[in-house]
Amino acid sequence: MIGWELPPFNSGGLGVACYGLAKALARRGTDILFTLPHEAAVSAPFMRVWFAGSEVSRAAAKFTAYSSVGPRGTRARGRGQSSGTLFDTVYAYARAVRDRAREEHFDLIHAHDWLTFPAGLAAARATGKPLITQVHATEFDRTGGRGANTQIYRIEREAFEGAERVATVSNYTREMVARNYSVDPDKISVLHNGIDPDEFRQGHDSIEALRMLRERGAKIALFVGRLTIQKGPDYFVAAAARVLAHRPNTYFVIAGSGDMERQIIEDAAYRRIADRVLFAGFVRGEERDALYRAADVYVMPSVSEPFGITALEAVAHGVPAIVSKQSGVREVSQHMLLADFWDTEELANKIIAVLDHRALADTLREHSIKDVLRATWDRTAEKCLEMYRSLLPSPTFS
Repeated sequence: MIGWELPPFNSGGLGVACYGLAKALARRGTDILFTLPHEAAVSAPFMRVWFAGSEVSRAAAKFTAYSSVGPRGTRARGRGQSSGTLFDTVYAYARAVRDRAREEHFDLIHAHDWLTFPAGLAAARATGKPLITQVHATEFDRTGGRGANTQIYRIEREAFEGAERVATVSNYTREMVARNYSVDPDKISVLHNGIDPDEFRQGHDSIEALRMLRERGAKIALFVGRLTIQKGPDYFVAAAARVLAHRPNTYFVIAGSGDMERQIIEDAAYRRIADRVLFAGFVRGEERDALYRAADVYVMPSVSEPFGITALEAVAHGVPAIVSKQSGVREVSQHMLLADFWDTEELANKIIAVLDHRALADTLREHSIKDVLRATWDRTAEKCLEMYRSLLPSPTFS
């Protein structure tokens, strides 16, 4: 299995999804060698983890602008311009994985997202083993349909053509891949993301500042995600301004980082709501869970969201969720409120409805958590194993 990141060294949902799926597969007896481009102190005792090493590190060291965008960014020099050194890193990783694959005995190759697709193709060509390319986001998702990077698009398309199977995290993404990359829909399998319910036991602690606000009667609306075009943080702020015109004792918490951070801060100031918009920065683990527990409503206004694992996390913590119609997570729960990402008036109306009507919030909470607790990584792993078996006449795993 070829990945780019694993928790706690992850910039978003990609690493979380890889970890959750791999762990559930391992519980079913699957022997996994998980490759990563850079050495990091990840903890995954259920599988072998291999780091690509010095060649990739040397390529990455040249990528000085990269850190200002994040491990999955490509636009440190402006939209539409890719930093070539990121591609140097991607192809150095491909060479290292190819060489390692020649030394290993395995049944198939499973590569996650475009950063690993060249490595997957190189390993498949070197060994003759079947390749699965799993799509967590396409270039059309990441750019919100504006100025897709042509080199990334070519990498994705070549990988879809060269793979025996393409996996997507939702039917929403399956349709996008079939349409935008001319992939036969029969070649595409859907593997919804999930959660491990045992990891979301309700706690009682919260962020102290937010707890104090709530004790004064304030309501909390939460956004968790990268501050990029794809995730729609600008629509969250626009909806916040509409809500505050009617419910001034509401606070809007933004947890995340990204290349739109300055724009979002300036937008909140321009709208004169900066005192009601709180920036928590990038959070993970217990700090993230405490934010969920403090929230009255979770809002995911993504422009194009292949899945949206944060919505599952929020609901698992008992938070009613409002998600964009342009998201895959709504396929696993029928009890999240929906709105078009661009319709900030509708977003605001639904935020107010959840905050004002306890019966609505309780109904959403009760039914959506039942949906989400059925959307487990164990269920996804079973579907993944079915896909594996379809590619191998005599698999060595159960």
